[in-house]
Amino acid sequence: MSLKSMANRLFSKDKNPASDNSQQTTTAEGGAVSKTTLAAHLTGTAVSLAEVSDQTFASGALGPGAAIEPAQGKLVAPANGKITVAFPTGHAVGMRTEEGLEILMHIGFDTVELDGKFFNPVVTKGQEVKRGDVLVEFDIEGIKAAGYPLTTPLVITNAKTAVENTTLADSVRSDEEISAGDVFLEVEVKGTAN
Repeated sequence: MSLKSMANRLFSKDKNPASDNSQQTTTAEGGAVSKTTLAAHLTGTAVSLAEVSDQTFASGALGPGAAIEPAQGKLVAPANGKITVAFPTGHAVGMRTEEGLEILMHIGFDTVELDGKFFNPVVTKGQEVKRGDVLVEFDIEGIKAAGYPLTTPLVITNAKTAVENTTLADSVRSDEEISAGDVFLEVEVKGTAN
């Protein structure tokens, strides 16, 4: 990525709502790549994945993505797809998008230790969801009072096989407010992802 495109991403002020539009392009190697977006999974403050306190996420070991420090206790679907993992504790949700992306959203860190306290999962494994559907409701103040950080990453766990490139959307900058449903990540999906 050139310095000019990085600067454009950092300083753009446009806040377009996420859409379900995908564009088809071709890589230099001749493979088909479709461009799609993932919506913000929460309302809050955008956080670079490298800045989160959990090193497994920060290192990118689970896949590329970004995080949000929530201002509201509602985790929503970033895309249309199917729930593949719905922990009964409500602390994490996995889904597969219509484009074949496997996404993990993890509310806070070590929150599995709360054993479901402060979480109300709304979806179940196998359920079809639309972008913006509520997946989990949670009590921000209760979780904070229990001593757990709430930074919530969204990562693409099958990126090695399904993704050509993932970047923050032009309108998103770390440490700035974002609303659930706003365009959050731009993803170039390999033709073999589905």
